[in-house]
Amino acid sequence: MELDLAPQVQKALENRWEPVYRSQLHYLVTWNTRGRRPVLKERHLDALRQLLRQTCEERGIELVEMVAGPDHVHVLFGLRPTQSVASAVRELKGRSTLELMAQYPELRVWLRGNLLWDERYAVETVSPLRLEKTRERLQNTHRALFDPLYPEGWAEAS
Repeated sequence: MELDLAPQVQKALENRWEPVYRSQLHYLVTWNTRGRRPVLKERHLDALRQLLRQTCEERGIELVEMVAGPDHVHVLFGLRPTQSVASAVRELKGRSTLELMAQYPELRVWLRGNLLWDERYAVETVSPLRLEKTRERLQNTHRALFDPLYPEGWAEAS
């Protein structure tokens, strides 16, 4: 079916073409340190956050939220339909292992080897409607780990 459009309209349509749909899939991925050992200190977590942000920028992964504890990491990110979750996780875990082990040799000693992360990971899909709730849940869960409701020694004061 050929449409006869005015040349000005045809040119305007050619310049403003956009895909018929835009889509992004969101995933919450969780992985642990090897043996779930609590070896990640604040300096490691700061470097890890920077590495994951940088890797996401380079690979075209939309990083929504990243929180970590002493023995695990949660990453909430968005992918285009052409990207694979397994590939994204491989990039994130692989690069962070190499960089953190090179930067902080004490991790190699504490974990008794060259592996930082456990080989397993958990993936959860997140609908666009639940994205903000999931983000808040992650922030609140980890705030409780590092900023408890009651300060240390509160019982002794009473």
